[in-house]
Amino acid sequence: MKRLFLSLWLCAVLLLPAVPSLAQVSKVGFVNPQRIINESKIGKIAQEDLAGLGKEKDRRVRLALDKVNKLQAGLKEDALSVSEQQSRETGLRQAVRDYEQLVKNSNQEIQDEERSLIRFVMRRADSILKEIARERGFTMILTDPEIIGFVDSNMDITDRVIRELNSMI
Repeated sequence: MKRLFLSLWLCAVLLLPAVPSLAQVSKVGFVNPQRIINESKIGKIAQEDLAGLGKEKDRRVRLALDKVNKLQAGLKEDALSVSEQQSRETGLRQAVRDYEQLVKNSNQEIQDEERSLIRFVMRRADSILKEIARERGFTMILTDPEIIGFVDSNMDITDRVIRELNSMI
């Protein structure tokens, strides 16, 4: 038993120097997608498109709110019959439901469009990221600034990606 233990211990000690040579060195890069969206030409164009969609959705929401306000004002008339009052209240309730649904749908459409535009811009940047990764020997490039505590400036390739995206336009 002592001999087995001694043999295993000796093997472990002899193999210990070989462990670092077996480990693969990984190099990680970082890119900030929000900066790419905010600072690149293609990102700014995408933001303008999103702003235009937001203005159109806002216009439609304001029209629906105006309709609700007009219906509310119509309920305050004194000379309404009971059936007319009930009819207007029903119309107002429906207009409020329509307004709330329009707001919800508009917000969802804007969020969906924003995600789509970010994906579009980042797909354009993908080939640049792959090129930089091969060139600098990165095994991966992280893109989420929320989960990263510190990034060495040598590993942050955001500026280069922005420059190369801008040169494509």
